[in-house]
Amino acid sequence: MPDKKLGTYIQRSDMYFHPPRYRDHRWLETNWFSFLIPEERIRFHIRSAFRTNLGVVETMVFGFNDTDPRALPKNVLYVDSRHHNPIPPTNLDHYDIVSGISVRMTKPMQEWTLRYEGLADTHFDLNFRGMMPPVHVAETATESEQEKTIHHGHLDQMMHVTGDIRVRGKDYRVDFAGPRDHSWSPRPESSSGYGYPMSGNFDFGNFGKAGQDFSFFCLTRNDWSNLRIGHVHNGYIIDNGELLRLKEGEGRFTYGEDAWYMKELTYELVDERNRTHVFHGTPKSYYEPGSGYLHLTEWRNQDGEIGYGETNWHADLYELQKVGKPPQ
Repeated sequence: MPDKKLGTYIQRSDMYFHPPRYRDHRWLETNWFSFLIPEERIRFHIRSAFRTNLGVVETMVFGFNDTDPRALPKNVLYVDSRHHNPIPPTNLDHYDIVSGISVRMTKPMQEWTLRYEGLADTHFDLNFRGMMPPVHVAETATESEQEKTIHHGHLDQMMHVTGDIRVRGKDYRVDFAGPRDHSWSPRPESSSGYGYPMSGNFDFGNFGKAGQDFSFFCLTRNDWSNLRIGHVHNGYIIDNGELLRLKEGEGRFTYGEDAWYMKELTYELVDERNRTHVFHGTPKSYYEPGSGYLHLTEWRNQDGEIGYGETNWHADLYELQKVGKPPQ
């Protein structure tokens, strides 16, 4: 829909539960929030996955800051995973889950509060303010749209996240940009979570004070025959508050010699004004959940400015086993 202004597809009704496919046990509605603290190399994910036809919600809260590129799950800073919480009798604008997650939409489509009472002397008190309107994958496609990894209802929104957290008895202040997303569709439980052997990145970077001056976000498909190249099929940039489409983009990845982690990566993105943006990424902390990886990444643009974000690779476990060692 290039003839429409970016950010006009999503409606307020998309902030709530969508009508599930009748009796389809695979129907899944997710709410995902995230934040990072660059100076501490800390990255956190808060994900709630609602099986609305089954009446249960899976929640996962985890954060990492390990500087070891071979970081295993036991090195994670914090993790709290609970699988069979009852879905609360409210909607996505106002819910409290027995696992400790409480979410309120305080300004429709733009502002949320999130509180979490967790394990091991851990709790969050956070505010999320939209740096842009929410965008649907149907309106952020690049010229490589045929490569897309997401084939369901899905929105993304970059947020300015502020507040205070306590993690295992230590206090931190949060004041930086980070994305949230929301998806709805039949989603099977499989080794990659999408029902087919995908390999794809969900990567972003933010520049300026608190990440407010410039942001890029891209969804990338990587062919199993050449995992060193990624085709950017969806994405956007925010340039001093202005939301712009991406026309095309490519990711170039360099892996560890004997373990699946990223040594460095480069994105070359062309926006709707035909400007080319180049971002070189160096991971600073690492987490390997079992297939794929997550890295808190330091980015440098072509002017040498430094930003921060995440490299998030979703990969099918069985395909990884076929490939063996990372490509060099």
